[in-house]
Amino acid sequence: MMRILFSCSVLLCLLSADCLADPTRPAQFTPSVSAMASQSSEPLRLSLIRWQDKRASVIINGQLMRIGDDIAGYQLREVHQDHVVLDSATDRIQLFIFQKMTHNDE
Repeated sequence: MMRILFSCSVLLCLLSADCLADPTRPAQFTPSVSAMASQSSEPLRLSLIRWQDKRASVIINGQLMRIGDDIAGYQLREVHQDHVVLDSATDRIQLFIFQKMTHNDE
């Protein structure tokens, strides 16, 4: 009887593990290319800039990117310490790692 209860509890744990969120997954992580296509209407958000051996990688809208990679019609052209530069055929934008905040004293 104890074996059956133990087996059932292990089985339930394994089945429910698929529903649990991964706490190490980046915010707004997109696991598939088709999901990325549906995100193209979202504003581009830079969430990480990482330098390793003079090579930069960034995360934009949950997608890991390097210089030359494309997202939402833009190509990643430059990576700086606090922002990136993206170019399209007609536009150039900068995404900053931290939002600029202002404080109005009244």
